[in-house]
Amino acid sequence: MKSYKKLIVAIYQNEKTADHEFSVLSKKEKQDELDLKAYTVVSKSESGKTTIHDTEGRDAFWGAVVGGLVGMLIGPVGAIYGAALFAAEVFAGSVAAGLGVGALAGWVNSDALKIPNDLLTDIKKSLKPGSSAIVAVVEEDWVEEVEAVLEPQSEMLHHYQFTDSVVEKFEKDWEIFEKEQKVVS
Repeated sequence: MKSYKKLIVAIYQNEKTADHEFSVLSKKEKQDELDLKAYTVVSKSESGKTTIHDTEGRDAFWGAVVGGLVGMLIGPVGAIYGAALFAAEVFAGSVAAGLGVGALAGWVNSDALKIPNDLLTDIKKSLKPGSSAIVAVVEEDWVEEVEAVLEPQSEMLHHYQFTDSVVEKFEKDWEIFEKEQKVVS
């Protein structure tokens, strides 16, 4: 039986609210009340500068996907940073990690995600100066619980379900990537 992955982007009026909701997710995940693949907070300052902070998750691969998505929203630095944060736990101390993460971020930041451009445009428009967003990849079994945490305080929720073929390709490519990194490191 296949398990679907869903991307959820919750937009908040300010960073404080997003940080609070992130801490609720984190606490619930640590208590095994939720299972999120990867999630982060993206904030846009009043001057328009976008930053990533409070990145967590249980899966380096889907963390790299979140990093790639953030890169699409704020630029390539976001993809590399997001991929690096999650991949670090997998590669811990590997010399190859620095080289591999850049390649991985480029791969994830490509058309491989198959996220419609209009959705990306809507998310970018939603993230106004002074606002923040939580970007999360969630297993289908946990979507309702995650939405129950994120929705009450959010201004808007964006959703995208990754197709079977994208998930299968990602997972196959990730296995190959991991094997290559272990051989090189």
